[in-house]
Amino acid sequence: MQEQMKQILELFSQPAFFARDGIVCWRNGAARSLLEEGAALSAVLEGGETLFSQWDRAGTLMLPLTIDGKAYDASVRAAEDGALFVANRCEAESEASASALFSASVSLRKPLHALVSAADALFENLGEAAGAKEAAARLNQSIYQFIRLCNQMADGSELLLHRKTLRRAPTDIGAFFDAFLQEAEPLVSSTGRALEYVPLDAPVSADVDAELLQRALYNLLANALSYTPKGGAVRLSARKEDDLLLITLSDSGSGIPRELLSSLFDRFNRQEVGDSRRGIGLGLSITREIARLHDGTLTVASGENGGAAVTFSLSLKRTPLPLRSSGIVLPPPRFHQGLVELSEVLDAKLYDPNEVP
Repeated sequence: MQEQMKQILELFSQPAFFARDGIVCWRNGAARSLLEEGAALSAVLEGGETLFSQWDRAGTLMLPLTIDGKAYDASVRAAEDGALFVANRCEAESEASASALFSASVSLRKPLHALVSAADALFENLGEAAGAKEAAARLNQSIYQFIRLCNQMADGSELLLHRKTLRRAPTDIGAFFDAFLQEAEPLVSSTGRALEYVPLDAPVSADVDAELLQRALYNLLANALSYTPKGGAVRLSARKEDDLLLITLSDSGSGIPRELLSSLFDRFNRQEVGDSRRGIGLGLSITREIARLHDGTLTVASGENGGAAVTFSLSLKRTPLPLRSSGIVLPPPRFHQGLVELSEVLDAKLYDPNEVP
């Protein structure tokens, strides 16, 4: 690495280091007390060694690290014959904020139910007045957006407080993707974009929480669609690498702005997808927590010439599954999951109450 670059990095308050051939061969002052020169890169990659090895070295890669027992998010750039890492310390989880968020989601349930009931009555008596159909569709879409927001607040706070319990079950991953695509592809097409799929090259089974995995995919899909212009495409691919399933969702858009890369995983960051209207800034943090619960992680790669690729990994190792009582079988949710999760990026006309609940 050039001497001038080393001098600049010495001014950084964040730990920065250079690795070549899997070995740390230089580090700045902020990293010297945390990392030994000659340390193995695999020791800090927090299970992301396979994902790092799959990186094509273009653009910037965001991935988690563990340095001196503490969690960091690192921006990685290819440099000369190695890779330069600049790490940012993950802020300690704010339990008070997440708990308050969960309490707020509980408080919102009552007005949400009242809104849904009132809308149902209104839609049943909807007349033929000019603009009534369009107005009803916009109202219905707003209800779906409200539901998505409440779900993010409730499930997201539980995930980030590590209170969520997985409901793993043996799952045919190919069949899971087939069902997901059958639901998601028509919705994506309605936006003027294409959803391409590169399937597994062989059958794969894994113990996963299918509901949470679907939530993660919809989060990533909503992010990708927000970056992809009409006429563009979003590509979903899955492949097996050793004991990991790697799920990558890439877009053909403008890419993630470089100034946002370092804060992509900051909780409650409203600009994580480049649009302050969307959500409460928990989408990628929630998705990474779902990956962690499946013994995986999440990386984001931004290309030099635009576009971004998010890779979600999960372990294929068999796990002890919990015993379940017969319990009460709840009815399926009334609201279409895809319409809820993509409610910020779909056209309001899809929410015509005569066509959907």
